[in-house]
This record gives sequence, structure tokens and C-alpha cells, in this order.
Amino acid sequence: MALMLGSKSDEVFGDFLQQLINNSEKILDVGTSQRFAKELRPYESWFKQKEYIASGYNPAQIYGEYNCDCHQDIESMTFEDNYFDGVICLEVLEHVQNPFKAASELKRVLKPQGLLLVTVPFLVQYHGKGSTSQGHDSYPDYWRFTHEGLQSLFSDFTTIDVLPLNGPIEFRLNQFSFSRYLLKNLSFQKLMDLFDKPKIGKSTTRHLLFGIK
Repeated sequence: MALMLGSKSDEVFGDFLQQLINNSEKILDVGTSQRFAKELRPYESWFKQKEYIASGYNPAQIYGEYNCDCHQDIESMTFEDNYFDGVICLEVLEHVQNPFKAASELKRVLKPQGLLLVTVPFLVQYHGKGSTSQGHDSYPDYWRFTHEGLQSLFSDFTTIDVLPLNGPIEFRLNQFSFSRYLLKNLSFQKLMDLFDKPKIGKSTTRHLLFGIK
């Protein structure tokens, strides 16, 4: 089931995603624009034989077979309590007006011992669309999350791990527009992974949280 996309952050993300999938039958992907969006697309085959539900906020129905399965407001979801074995929430909480309420909802819909995988930005530029609507064509950008902020948001989980997904070198490179070309180069990424050591409490563009209810 292993899938290597090239960078150390890909490996870390893949390891936690694999753990969630292996231990879940019913999985919610919340706040997405379409099925298997963002980092999930390369791992689509991993979800075979699983009940995967993709929910967005008034999602556009323009993706054919990849259209979201339903609309959900992450701050007030309609799913029953203790409904999912695993919940995935990628780059969503920064767009939510009340992330504490959203975190409470993520826990509510998880079964006891259910697994949660969250990624959020930390040191990155504004990436909203300048609106108060949370739809995918027009959305705000409210928050950035330190590791301590995530620990506070999900403090009522039985176990949580918070990790930086990249280090200070990549953080600094991301300040320049040309960096997106460098970071897509596998050889450059491999070289950077030798020197750019992510460390909790230091500069990083993104954090990952893995929790057990």
C-alpha cells in the first residue's frame, strides 16, 4: 500500500493517511471542493472497499464522478453522533469563522477511538478570495495555527500528535514566486530534505495533526 511521491512531507502525510484508512471503514473528507481533492488524489486507490464521503460547503457540481457527495457546514454538520471511523480535514480550518466549534463537530461525528487527520497553514500568505462566504468559489481566510493552537483546539482528544510538514528552508523559499518550480523538482526536493529539518516550534508553512478520539 506504500506510495512515495518524493518529499519527506509526502511520506509523513502518507504514513498518517494510511494509518487512518487501515483502521476505518466509514471515512469523511470534510470541507473539500471535490472527491479526492488536494493531497488525496494520488491515494485514491487506497480508499477502495471503504465508505468514503466527500462533503463541501455548497460544493460546485462540475467535477463529474468527482463531485462532492453532499453539502455540510463544518461548524454544524448534519451527521449523527459517533458516525465515522475516520475524518480527514485538509486546509479547511483557516477558512472557518469559529474553528473551536468546527473542532467540536469533528469530534462529535467520530466514533470512540475514531481517527482524525488535519492539515492547516502556519507561516503562509493570505490565500482566501476576499469574501465572507465559505463556498469554494468565494471564501475568507481567517486563521493561522501554531502547534500550541492545534493542541488547544483538540485538547479533549485522547491522543494528538502535531508535526510540522516542512522546515525553515522551505518556509523561506515560499516567500519567492519562483519557489513553486523548484519545489516541484524531485531532485531538488530530495536534496532539500537532507538539510531542511522540520522541528516543532520553528518556522514551517504547515502543520499536520493526527488525533484519536
